[in-house]
Amino acid sequence: MQGSVSARGNRRLAGLGCLLAALNVNLVLAQPAAAEPRRLEMELSQRVDQLDSGFANWQGQRLELQSTRPGDTTWYGAATRDRRYDLRDEGVELGAALPLDANWVLQPEAGGTVDADFLPRWYADLRLQRRLPEGLMGALSVRRTEYEASRVDRLALGMERYWGPWRAGYTLNVSDVSTAGTPVGHALALDHYYGERSVIGLRASLGREEEGLPGGEVVTSDVTAVALRGRHWWHPDWALSWEVGTLSQGDLYDRYGVQLGVRHAF
Repeated sequence: MQGSVSARGNRRLAGLGCLLAALNVNLVLAQPAAAEPRRLEMELSQRVDQLDSGFANWQGQRLELQSTRPGDTTWYGAATRDRRYDLRDEGVELGAALPLDANWVLQPEAGGTVDADFLPRWYADLRLQRRLPEGLMGALSVRRTEYEASRVDRLALGMERYWGPWRAGYTLNVSDVSTAGTPVGHALALDHYYGERSVIGLRASLGREEEGLPGGEVVTSDVTAVALRGRHWWHPDWALSWEVGTLSQGDLYDRYGVQLGVRHAF
C-alpha cells in the first residue's frame, strides 16, 4: 500500500506479494511433501522514488523473512518503513501460503501501520489459488484496506500459465472506494526463471487505481506503470533483488523508482 493501493502490491517483487510467484511459492503444488529441513530467507532492501510536480523524493526500507519447505506451508512477514510527504509510516505484514491438497492453495495476509499518516491503518487479504491443466493457475482474492478517512474493498481475478522456464499472468482488479468511486485496473506479468532459483520479470499495469494521501484521504486516478525486476542468486545462500520502474499517477505525478535488496538463506 505504498503510493496507490495497487502500486504497493505491484512493488512486492522486491518484497512479498507479487514475488510469491517469482519465488515459486505457487509451484509447491506440483511437488510432494519432502522430508527436508525448512529454508529460512531474510532480505533487507532500500527503495528510492523520484517524483515530479514538486513532490519530494520517497524512500522506503523493508526487512523480510520467509520460511519454506516443498509441499508444506510457506510463512512470510515484513517490517516496513516509508517516508514521503515529509512524513514517516512504519508497519508490519504477515502472511502464509497453505496447500490444501495437490491443487488448492489458500493464502491469507494482513498488515498494519503504526501512525498511518499516509499508508492505511490496516489491510486484510484472502487469496485462493487452483492449479488447472496445461500449466494454468487460477486465483481469486478479496481484500479490505482501512485508511483513516476511507475504506477500500477489492476483488481480484487472476490467471497464470507456466511453461518451461516461463510464467505469464494477468490480474483484473475491481475496487470499491468509499470516498472515490469504483476503479478498475489491469496487471500483466512475464517472468523467466534461470539457474535453480533466479528470475527476471516484467510488470505492467493500467487502469484506475487508488492513491493514499496524508490524513488518510484516498483519491482515484488513471495509472500506467512498467517495471523490470529480478532476483539473482550468485551463491547458494546469497541473492541480489532489484527493480527499476516508472509509474504515472494521472495528473498527480510521475514517479521513477529503484529498489535494491540483499537476501540471505539460512
